[in-house]
Amino acid sequence: MAPPGRPDPAGGSGERAVPAALRAVRAFKAAYGGEPTHLVRSPARVNLIGEHTDYNDGLCLPVAIDRELCIALRRTDDAPAGADRRQPGGSAAAAADDDGVGVGAQLRLVSEQDPTPAVVPLPPPAPDTPPPARATGWARYVQGVAVQLAATGQLAGAGLVPWQGALASDIPLGAGLSSSAALELAVALACTHLAGSVPAPTELARLAQRAENAWVGAATGLLDQLACVGGIAGHALRIDCRALTVTPVPLPAGLAIVVIDTGSRRELVTSAYADRRADCERAARALGVPALRDLDALPADAAGRLDPAALRRARFVIAENARVDAVAGALAGGDAEAAGRLLLSGHRGIRDDFEVSGPELDAAVAAASAAPGCFGARMTGGGFAGCAVALVDRDRLDAFTAAFEPAYSARAGREAVLHVCSAVAGTSVTALR
Repeated sequence: MAPPGRPDPAGGSGERAVPAALRAVRAFKAAYGGEPTHLVRSPARVNLIGEHTDYNDGLCLPVAIDRELCIALRRTDDAPAGADRRQPGGSAAAAADDDGVGVGAQLRLVSEQDPTPAVVPLPPPAPDTPPPARATGWARYVQGVAVQLAATGQLAGAGLVPWQGALASDIPLGAGLSSSAALELAVALACTHLAGSVPAPTELARLAQRAENAWVGAATGLLDQLACVGGIAGHALRIDCRALTVTPVPLPAGLAIVVIDTGSRRELVTSAYADRRADCERAARALGVPALRDLDALPADAAGRLDPAALRRARFVIAENARVDAVAGALAGGDAEAAGRLLLSGHRGIRDDFEVSGPELDAAVAAASAAPGCFGARMTGGGFAGCAVALVDRDRLDAFTAAFEPAYSARAGREAVLHVCSAVAGTSVTALR
């Protein structure tokens, strides 16, 4: 289950139009009384090209986008005297739960979308805690980060300190925009900052990935976490998932990144996702390389050494790594048309060779690529459902939208939500007082 968020975060009126940062602060005051001391913001990401290459030690080109998850928080072992520490639905008498008195020290995080808080006792559970004894739903991501921080000894001083927080999010759920990575990184940065530790962004990303792999049970690579934590305004990020290097790629002026939420949803922790990873590992072993990253082309005898599924996966990953550098070069050179053609090629590969597209994703790509002003489109994220991404001439957005919406509805039998996005900075923390 993805972390809680809002289903239509990009527009609308009333409370939906209020930024997540302000909603998080309001939720904190309503839940606990008093003022939060810090605000952590963590963006979503959209991957322009380089899908399913991260766990093959390959290349990818994501962008941190201006759809974000925010946590307003305060330490609970040094809260100001006289502060009203009410729990949601409770009273000031219940405040003993918050500062280590009564039930013990803990991390407590409430959400605007879920009445049940995520609560992690301190010290947190051991890393070998059986899955049935772990938290469920979105709370498992919070718990997993605390478990990894405690297990790795990365924190300064006394380690994890108790805090209380409130979460608000503008990231569509289950859409392939990395709501889980944004949550993991926000919790990790909150914990490390309050403990006086300053890990490098790469270390934060690796810790969040371990929480998702080892605790939540999703066999993801490092793309999502690196993209969310390492974002740079106005730039895509060329990520080398073997060397863990991040190279900024400037986006052309006048280019809009349009994220198309198809309205379809999937669960990330699926056997199909794990199967694709296993197919790639099987192909690498059969071809005698540590990872598919090590191949620039399939050997002539590949069809005789690989089963059909492994052959298709390998063909896609090798071509996709090449597309990453080609798209990065096109964008840096201001050639949006060339970048768009490569996105379309990538979609065909992920549909036919990697087989993780879906009917709504294919419909979105077809409708977008035929609309005025669109340079190219592809599905983005883990696959099967969720979002597509299109590169669109910003001056022609109205014409693009007017053509896309009826064409997609006719093809898919449902409506999509379009998010016109900007590239923003990565996960950060701000002192509020």
